[in-house]
Amino acid sequence: MIRKAKIEEVQEINKVIDDAKALFKQKGSTQWQDLDGYPNVKTLTEDIIKDTLYVKEMENKIVGVVAISKEIEKAYDKIYEGKWLNDEPYYVVHRLAVKKEYYGKGIARELMDFSDNVALNDGVFNIKVDTMENNTIMTNLLTKCGYVNCGVIYLLRKDVLDKRRLAFQKVLTKQ
Repeated sequence: MIRKAKIEEVQEINKVIDDAKALFKQKGSTQWQDLDGYPNVKTLTEDIIKDTLYVKEMENKIVGVVAISKEIEKAYDKIYEGKWLNDEPYYVVHRLAVKKEYYGKGIARELMDFSDNVALNDGVFNIKVDTMENNTIMTNLLTKCGYVNCGVIYLLRKDVLDKRRLAFQKVLTKQ
């Protein structure tokens, strides 16, 4: 079951994020290794308050998390080495993570497919995502989910070790 996250679950959700941080570090990526600890309990709490954080639950455990937002991503205003597929309204997917014990079970794909449905149910037909170039797990997932690599964006947060991100977009089919 995928549902909206609850404020009282923020610590449990943060453990899922911590698993992803450890995986990135193990693979030599600086993604989510930033000086400000992003993403962290503060980030997740803000997502919950904004009503944009969803969790995948199995056997009464939170095994995956994703933020799905209609909020404009300022870092996406300028794209380099390419261009967006269109300038239409979009949702953005952030903070996708799966609990370590559930890697390889299709949960990330399920959360991405769920993101499509959130956008479609709101009449929005575009989703944008960014990730580091060396995050091959995510870039492969995005490709399998029908996303197109549109170019490069640079994050605006000041404490990011490497601001460069690959920018992806998916145009959803109207049903």
